[in-house]
Amino acid sequence: MSLFIRRGAFAIVLVASLTACVAPPSLSFGEAEQSTPGELSFGDERTADENSLGDDTIDAPSDSATAVPSEPATSVPTEPANADGVESAFSRLINGWTNCFHRPARCDVAGLTAVDSPERQRLTESLAFYTTEKMRTKPDEGRLQWAIESLALTTPDRARLVTCEYDTRIFFDSSMADTEIGDIIFDTTIWTRRVEWTLARVDESWSLWSRRIDRRSPVARFCTP
Repeated sequence: MSLFIRRGAFAIVLVASLTACVAPPSLSFGEAEQSTPGELSFGDERTADENSLGDDTIDAPSDSATAVPSEPATSVPTEPANADGVESAFSRLINGWTNCFHRPARCDVAGLTAVDSPERQRLTESLAFYTTEKMRTKPDEGRLQWAIESLALTTPDRARLVTCEYDTRIFFDSSMADTEIGDIIFDTTIWTRRVEWTLARVDESWSLWSRRIDRRSPVARFCTP
């Protein structure tokens, strides 16, 4: 992507952001500590990143994607097949998934997603796209706050969660990071989303299985206060 095109895209997004952005509502979200790029956070933080330029329903083009090597998965403690176990596991997973977009080429996809799951394929392709296009987020530049609206164990090895998310992350073009120009702000759009997640339980622990956007808006703040 040429610098001229990226700057033009940034100008358009900036105008849209200035007209759409309003003061954040008083949502009942916790605040996560910001981690350094590439580190996975396994606490109870309630923030996360997603995988597109402000709108994560945009899939990475298959002709632009290249394989993203996954780092060796770390061991995960046994997580109970009950609501508390699912919520704790989801907090671990979504924070690890969040940090993938700080350094897309170094994400441990296998440690976060179930084998043969739709989310493993989608996340791998998206991270490959970000790596190729040199796009990334930063841990200290915006955040995605989330809260669980509903949680259900649909089978002994499947759990369904619906989250509402408030996304103020900033996406950067890092193609000039090693020059005097540095990272270029690419997208500052603020989004509110309702997302349906499915988790799969394998070998006594939970992994991400799928993710589906139910509703999204750059203007309406529809999450419950």
